[in-house]
Amino acid sequence: MLIEQYRQRWSEKHALRAIYADLHRRMIAASIEGPSLEIGGGIGNFCTNKGSLVRMDVQRSHDVDLVADAHWLPFADGAFSNIYLFDVLHHLQCPLRFIWEAERVLQTGGRVVMIEPGVTPFSNIIYEMGHEEPVDLSWVPGDDCVPDPGKDPYASNQAIPTILFQRSPHFFDNAGSSLRIVRTQWLSLFAYPLSGGFKPWSLLPLWLVSPLLRLEEVLLPVLGRLMAFRLMVVMEKQ
Repeated sequence: MLIEQYRQRWSEKHALRAIYADLHRRMIAASIEGPSLEIGGGIGNFCTNKGSLVRMDVQRSHDVDLVADAHWLPFADGAFSNIYLFDVLHHLQCPLRFIWEAERVLQTGGRVVMIEPGVTPFSNIIYEMGHEEPVDLSWVPGDDCVPDPGKDPYASNQAIPTILFQRSPHFFDNAGSSLRIVRTQWLSLFAYPLSGGFKPWSLLPLWLVSPLLRLEEVLLPVLGRLMAFRLMVVMEKQ
């Protein structure tokens, strides 16, 4: 799907925008004051009240400020207080290369705040049945990956965030990185999958979004690790 198609679906699907507003609110609440970078800001649907925001994407769009690759961030050391990613990390060919770059361009105390696909026993079944992006749970983190500039930017592995931040949370402690995981949280039980995401269909009327999200808030501590479709991760530069 091209950026223009994403933008059209965003304008058409009111329930999806309401769900994203809740997720964006969580991301902003987890960040700190200061200049921020959004990676993967293609359709310009994310804003923050914590300071200035630079939107970057690997594809050109009139909503982004800069076209660049997340594996090589074209910014000075310590340039940002926050780096935001929404459904980006699992598209990166060498996610650890990005993590080292994020560490470089963050100020001390700065944060990486991301929301990514979460692979749980239930969501994995649904992803396998009805999602075009693969789930490869055999992926192993390693720092010897070399990014291919010709790679399809939409190629992905939805399992990467779950493997990095749930199955291998101590990886960063042993990798010589000053970035530490300060928070992970399972999110999205019912509302997001019922909305259809950026697919043309939706089973969720707008009026049902708010009560369903309130119900999710109650159930997530119990059902999150079994059924959640998303994973929120906050990393901080020590």
